[in-house]
Amino acid sequence: MLNNYKNAQYFLNQGLTAVYYDNFKKAVSKFNKAISLEPDNLTAQLHKGTALYKMKNFQNALDCFDNVLSADPKNLNALHNKGLTFEKLGEYEKAISCFKQSLEIDSSYYHSLTSMGLCLSKLGRNQEALKITEQVLLVNPKNSSALYNMSLILGRLNRSSESIFYLKKAIDEDSEQSNTLYEKGKDLTEKGKHESAIKYYTRAIDVDKKNTRALVAKGWTLDFAGFSNKDICKFYDRALEVDPKCTDALMNKGLLFDRTGLYKRAIECFDKILEYDSNNVKALYSKGISLFSLKKFGEARFYCERALEIDPKNINALCSMVWFLEHSKKYCEALVYCDRALAVNPHYVYAISYKGKILLSLKEYEESIKWYDKAIDLDPDNQTAIYHRNKAEVEIANMKKESVLKKLLKL
Repeated sequence: MLNNYKNAQYFLNQGLTAVYYDNFKKAVSKFNKAISLEPDNLTAQLHKGTALYKMKNFQNALDCFDNVLSADPKNLNALHNKGLTFEKLGEYEKAISCFKQSLEIDSSYYHSLTSMGLCLSKLGRNQEALKITEQVLLVNPKNSSALYNMSLILGRLNRSSESIFYLKKAIDEDSEQSNTLYEKGKDLTEKGKHESAIKYYTRAIDVDKKNTRALVAKGWTLDFAGFSNKDICKFYDRALEVDPKCTDALMNKGLLFDRTGLYKRAIECFDKILEYDSNNVKALYSKGISLFSLKKFGEARFYCERALEIDPKNINALCSMVWFLEHSKKYCEALVYCDRALAVNPHYVYAISYKGKILLSLKEYEESIKWYDKAIDLDPDNQTAIYHRNKAEVEIANMKKESVLKKLLKL
């Protein structure tokens, strides 16, 4: 029994993680596994119902909420969610009945009060809806759902100026709350706590679907977690629907396409940025890298050099030039740009490691090892530096063997 409980909790947590990554189908599968191990696991049933609701599978969602309520008739979340499901099905009287049942258990359960006001308004009972919504706003004047409902009800009562006032207030509240959630997510991302961060980004988007920063951050986190281009790009695209000049969305989308070999599509993204921001250094050198991958070497160099004309000390632009020249086998020239990057930041591991690589290509093995040692001192887990340092040592060993063989042959 204890093992069943532990395994059920494991699948439940996996399902909840899938929900935060918007993978509702996977979430339902994990909740089903938890329920198969623990048929009385009401938490799994409730979350399964919520996931099905988000998938617009309303009838099966109702079955889940009924399963919870058969075991726990006073479960507020199940009653409220059942009411929401009826509301989506257009069965407003049934929805109101669910909300009333939840309010009999807890008269201050404002979620049900707000939702009931909306259903009453949809039935044309606007005066009743107005009183209920005012009741919610007396307790919490910043409740954005109630503010939106207030705007809707007043609009139906032809009180246009008041309706617009409450709509603006609702948008402002949503925006403020959403940005607070985004900032919490951003802080967790900076600490490397990506799974926790995505929960906040998801909540930020749920509150304000037009929060472009949260949309881009969620897309980036899905990319970090190894999701498909399709799963990632839908968040960048949603941000671009809100703001066609959302540079972060275009940039991240372009870098994703470049990394996955879709170079032409990457260039399209960088070009869109350059249409309204012709001096965007990152877009310029990123376009240069994508052009190189398409074997358009002259154009690639032009865009990398253009980026450095605008910002000669931009270390990423300098390192992009190093990458371009090293891949073009112009090692001496690459070394010049590498030194320029190190003059900007002597402790930049990427440039230090790359100098080791260029020296290795120039067969300056002893010098190469010195630079790789510097890189490894700064970043002990730098597997690329460790691998190439070992390669340089092998080359030195081979040179010594060749020297010994030549001496033996002379003898």
